[in-house]
Amino acid sequence: MIELKRRISIIIILIINLVFLIKYVERITNYYIILSIIISVVYYLFYHFRNLLNTKENFKKIFFYIVILSYIILSVFLFNLKPQSTLNVDRYSVITSFWDSFFNSEYVYDSKSHLGNMPGPMPFYFLLAFPFYLTGELGYFSLSGLIVFAFILKYSKLNINNQISGILLITCSAFYLWEVISRSNIFLNSTLILFSIIFFINSLNMKKNKHIIIHGVIIGLILSTRNVLILPFIVLFLYILKNKIYHVSDFLKISVIVLITFATTFLPFVINHFQSFLKINPFIIQSSFLMPGWLSFICIITTFISFFLVKRKDDIFFFSGFFVFITIMTYFFYQVLINGFQNTLWGSKADISYFILCIPFLLYFVLIEVKTNEFLKKHS
Repeated sequence: MIELKRRISIIIILIINLVFLIKYVERITNYYIILSIIISVVYYLFYHFRNLLNTKENFKKIFFYIVILSYIILSVFLFNLKPQSTLNVDRYSVITSFWDSFFNSEYVYDSKSHLGNMPGPMPFYFLLAFPFYLTGELGYFSLSGLIVFAFILKYSKLNINNQISGILLITCSAFYLWEVISRSNIFLNSTLILFSIIFFINSLNMKKNKHIIIHGVIIGLILSTRNVLILPFIVLFLYILKNKIYHVSDFLKISVIVLITFATTFLPFVINHFQSFLKINPFIIQSSFLMPGWLSFICIITTFISFFLVKRKDDIFFFSGFFVFITIMTYFFYQVLINGFQNTLWGSKADISYFILCIPFLLYFVLIEVKTNEFLKKHS
C-alpha cells in the first residue's frame, strides 16, 4: 500500500505538471503535446535517478543551496523581463488593490483588481503578503514558497539525495515557473499548511494545554488564507481523534481557539465596515467563484472518509494532498460540464493553478516514504 500511494502521488504531480505544459507550450509550438510529454519524462527522471548523485556529502549539501540560489537569481531576471503590470493573472493586483483600499480607509473586500476581480482570500493571506506589497514586487512572495519548502526538507531531516530531488522537482516544474512569473502564491499557501501539520505532529510531546493553545493560534491564522485548505486539517484531526491523541474535550478547546484566532484576523478590516462585510465578504466571494456551495459541501464530507483510510502518521500527508486534488478535480470537471473542455483549459474558465495546492503534501509524502523504506531496509 505504501508503494501504491507513492506511485499515485508521483502520477498526480506528473499530471498537474503536464497540464501546465500542454496549456502554455501550445502558445509556442504546434508540437506542444509531444514536447510536453518529453519534458515530463525528463522531469520524472530527476526523481527516479536521484540516488545517482554519488558525490561527496558536503558537495551535495552545497549543491542543494546552489539550486535554490540559482532559481532566485533567475526569477529576479524574469521579474524584470515580465513586469507585474503586463500580466493577465491578477493575484498581485488583488493584493495591491486590497492594501490600497485599506490605506484609503475603504472597505477592502469591495476593492477590485486590474481585471475587475474582488479579493477572495481571507485576511491573513493579505497580512502575509503585506511586506512584499511594500517592496512593490510580489514575485518575492511567490518565491518564499520555495524557501519554506526547502526549510521543511531540512527540518524533517530527510537524506540529502531526497532533499535535492525535492528541490529539483519544484524548480524544474512548469507549475512553479508559472507561479513565479505570474506572481501567484498557491504553493506558499499550501506549504505553510504542510509545515503547520508537521510541526503539530512533532510537538505532540508538549504539555497538552500548551500544545492546544499554540496550535490553535497557528491553525486559526493559516485557515485565514483559503477555504479549501481546511481539508488537510480535517484529515489531521480525524487521525488525532481516531488514535485518541486528543480527546473530544481537547478537540473542542482547540476548535474554540482556532475560531477566536480566525475571527480576530478579520477585525482590522471589518471595523467601521460591518454592514459592507455582511453584504460582501470572502466567504461569499469564494463560494460563488469556484463551484456551488452544495458541491463544496460534498467534497468536505467526502474528506471524512479519511478516518477509515489513515492508518499511519505519514498517511496524513498523502490523504491531505489526495483529497485536495479530488476537490480541485471536481471543480475542474464542473467547469468542463458548463463550458466545455477547450474553454475550461485553454479559455481559462477554470483556474488550473489551484491544482498546485495538493503538490507540497504529495511530494513531501513521496520523499519521506522513500526515507522510511530505506530505514526499513537497513533494519530488516
